[in-house]
Amino acid sequence: MAGKSGKCPKCQQLIRIPAAGSAAAPQSRNPAIAKPAKAAPAVSAASSNAMTSLLDAAGIVQKSGTFCPNCDQPSRPGAVLCTNCGFNFTEGTKVEGHKSLEKKQFGNKNLNHAVEMMARDASTQKRMLETGTPWWTMVAALAGLLIFVGGALIKKDEGQAGKRSTVPILAKIQAADWVPVMAGSAGAGLLLVAVFAQFAILFTAFFESFKQGLLCMFVPFYIVFYMFSRLKSEKLVNTVIILWVTSILAGVMLGYALPKI
Repeated sequence: MAGKSGKCPKCQQLIRIPAAGSAAAPQSRNPAIAKPAKAAPAVSAASSNAMTSLLDAAGIVQKSGTFCPNCDQPSRPGAVLCTNCGFNFTEGTKVEGHKSLEKKQFGNKNLNHAVEMMARDASTQKRMLETGTPWWTMVAALAGLLIFVGGALIKKDEGQAGKRSTVPILAKIQAADWVPVMAGSAGAGLLLVAVFAQFAILFTAFFESFKQGLLCMFVPFYIVFYMFSRLKSEKLVNTVIILWVTSILAGVMLGYALPKI
């Protein structure tokens, strides 16, 4: 059997019997203590090739070079600091204040660009939410702008058509001067923004409790107490400022414009 392979009768592992004439391994003086070394299982070339093919198909490849032990990103040989995560190789600590920018690469230029755009949009939305500006302010401002533009178009339509509208309210707007019309349109737009702000406070009260919402709806001036008592707890600072500023400006402009229209 010299030079051939066979199974161990105890562990069934495939081992190779030494060739004839090879020096035998020295035996231990204490046979009771000596432990036989386990032979490594033999791996065929076909099995090795099959495993390599599976790893290649899964995209798992053996990496070579220097990599950061913290983020596993490649680094230059001899580098002291990881430029991706700020990890210091010599001290084993991460530099505070360093922000890493992780990019997903899909192997396609369009997909990579889409991911970058989504990350940029998410960052912009996060900054807007952190400022505390209510989301409805953009809707209210757009609606107020439409009212302002609508007033200007009604006034301008008289000059282009050469005649006034048959609707009484539109005819009054067309007969008035430009300054009262613009002031009235701006006041109406600001009044709409104030109404949006008041509804936002009312919805906040209902979200807090059904009782608070009913009190704000039916008890006179309770909503004033509610908005000032919940400035910090319900984050109503911006909403209250928008409500009062737009209400005052709308009152001034409408008070000027309405008697002259």
